Amino acid sequence: MKKQLITILFAVMAIAVAAQNGISPKYGIGAVPVDNNGTVVFTQSYALPQGLSQDECYDLLLNWAKGRFAKPYSYVGRILNEDAQAHRFIFHVEELIVFKRNAVVADESRITYNFSVVVNNEGITLKMTDIKYRYEEGREGGGKAFSAEEWITDDEAFNRKKTKFLKSTGKFRIKTIDLKDALFEKANDILNNK
Repeated sequence: MKKQLITILFAVMAIAVAAQNGISPKYGIGAVPVDNNGTVVFTQSYALPQGLSQDECYDLLLNWAKGRFAKPYSYVGRILNEDAQAHRFIFHVEELIVFKRNAVVADESRITYNFSVVVNNEGITLKMTDIKYRYEEGREGGGKAFSAEEWITDDEAFNRKKTKFLKSTGKFRIKTIDLKDALFEKANDILNNK
C-alpha cells in the first residue's frame, strides 16, 4: 500500500511540474508507454459497440484503414497481415509529420509505424508499434534515422529534471502522440457513428 501511495504521489508531482512548465499532461511524463522490453507500444481498447457483430466491426475498421492508409494521406500503406477469420489486421504505414511549414521553412519528418487491429469477444484493441523516423532527408549526408525508443520516451524527450522538453526530441513526441490520438479516435468514431 505504501509503494502505491508513493507512486501516486510521484505521478501527481510529475504532472504538477509539467503543468508549471507549460507541458500538457497529454504529452507529459508517462504519456509514451514502454513495455517490459523497452519498446514503445501505444494501445487502446474499446468495448464492442452495441448492435454490431465482430464481423461488422472488423469490416468497418478494415475499410476505414484501407482508405486512411492510402495516398494522399500516406506515402506507403500496405497490409502486412490480414486474417479475417481471426478478425485482425496489421498495416505498415509511412507518412509525413509536419512540425512547421511556411514559405521559407519546411520542418518535417517521415514516420513509419505498424497499426494493428484485433476484434474479439472482449472488444477491439488498436495498437501503434514499430515507430521510426527519418528526419532531414534532404540534407547533405541523408539526414537522421531513429526509432521512437531512441527519441520520444520520457528519458529521451525531457531534460534531466524532467521539467522541459528537449528542443530536438520534444516536437517528435508531441506529433507522434497527436497522430496516435487522431487514429484511435477516428477508429472509435467509425464504430460508434456507423
